[in-house]
Amino acid sequence: MSYLVFARKWRPQSFGEVLAQEHVTITLRNAIDSGRTGHAYLFAGPRGVGKTTTARILAKALNCEKGPTSEPCQVCESCTRIAAGTDMDVLEIDGASNRGIDEIRDLREKARYSASAGRWKIYIIDEVHMLTREAFNALLKILEEPPEFVAFVFATTEPRKVPATIISRCQRFDFRRIPSPVMAEYLAREAEGEGIPVEREALSLVCRASGGSMRDALSLMDQLVSFSGGSITLESAESLLRVVEHDLLASMFSAVFAGRGGEALDMLAGALSGGYSVEEVCDASQEFLRNLMLVAAGGVAGLDEMPDREAETLRRIAGAVSDVAVLDTLRIISSAAAETRTSSLPRVVLESALLTASELRCAVGVSDLPPSPASRVPGKAPQAQPRPVRQPGPATAPAPDPVPEGRAPAGPAPSAGEPPAPEEDAASPVQGGEDPPAAEATPTPAPAEDAASGQGGQDEEKEITRSLLDLFDAVPYENHSDGRQD
Repeated sequence: MSYLVFARKWRPQSFGEVLAQEHVTITLRNAIDSGRTGHAYLFAGPRGVGKTTTARILAKALNCEKGPTSEPCQVCESCTRIAAGTDMDVLEIDGASNRGIDEIRDLREKARYSASAGRWKIYIIDEVHMLTREAFNALLKILEEPPEFVAFVFATTEPRKVPATIISRCQRFDFRRIPSPVMAEYLAREAEGEGIPVEREALSLVCRASGGSMRDALSLMDQLVSFSGGSITLESAESLLRVVEHDLLASMFSAVFAGRGGEALDMLAGALSGGYSVEEVCDASQEFLRNLMLVAAGGVAGLDEMPDREAETLRRIAGAVSDVAVLDTLRIISSAAAETRTSSLPRVVLESALLTASELRCAVGVSDLPPSPASRVPGKAPQAQPRPVRQPGPATAPAPDPVPEGRAPAGPAPSAGEPPAPEEDAASPVQGGEDPPAAEATPTPAPAEDAASGQGGQDEEKEITRSLLDLFDAVPYENHSDGRQD
């Protein structure tokens, strides 16, 4: 018998073997056991996470000789034929090559006939989003009212391209990417069963390179076994997977954060001369800076699958640089990575991005920002002034109207039975023959002083604005303040 690749040899054969999709397998199991099986399902999710595999297991569960059962026996004729892909009642159709209305019309005509050997006739249409609009319209009627022995299972990586009229007639299940720890444990167990020694760091690297796709991880394992001669080590994985060394990235960005742009450019030149492409360096740099940002910000939830040696290196770098500097550098490298895909000189774009990041000088935290002009006192730290609290008191009478000069103000009206008070002459001299002192007028500030004060406040606000803008500029404004227009 010819060699069978790991992706086919290690394919799950029951619901219990499907990894990280419990929300799908538990629902399907309960539906089968309770006799509430639907006639149309839509499996959506990334590549290589078990959509087609789950569809085949569902077909086994429905057509098993001991079923319908949520635990297929795996030994009956129906189960073995479905596992081998030779069952006449389970039809797998590629939506990319059978996307026209003629193919769907043919499917609709054949679906009227009952199953040849099993209970159900099951159509598995992979990449269903590739069907044309006319083909989808031809599916609507039979999908809404199918024969009682027919079930449809649609699999797609782009559910947004499937019409809403199709989705509304299906039970939709969204498959998730497989977490790296779960994938690493599965690969280690299967490799041990095959007698393949593998290092834990190499498995971690394979899982990160797969992007959560089990099929990609199994294909990489096949390549590594052939490349390394049977024993998978970290060195062989790094060499085959074209992963930029973590130590190289750590040294390069340590030089960037220290302001040694020339040293960082030399390290980049060494990486490129070693065979790495600009795109590989950009992708590895973004992943490195993302992990460093998490460590600098105190977030560790996304670093579970990282080796201890790499995590220790990130902690050492994060202890000597601010989180704002890491964030600014990540923004610069991410913008450069997007630009390299359209530039005719991608190396120049990446080199200029590294040099720009090394010139950052004013990366500070929010607590280190300068105070506002109102709270700035020369030689004294600004202090918050307490806000005055208005105390409740008795109601005051309104101020009396102004009295014309030479006329005495009218006093309160005398009550009944009380003699009126004698009027005093308004022009009578004060006792002692001295004139009353004149009230001192409060000097008002001159308009020129107000203008000068306002101009000084505007200048201070402009200085603070420049210092804030320096946080996101490549070169501080203190070097180019003469040429800046306010």
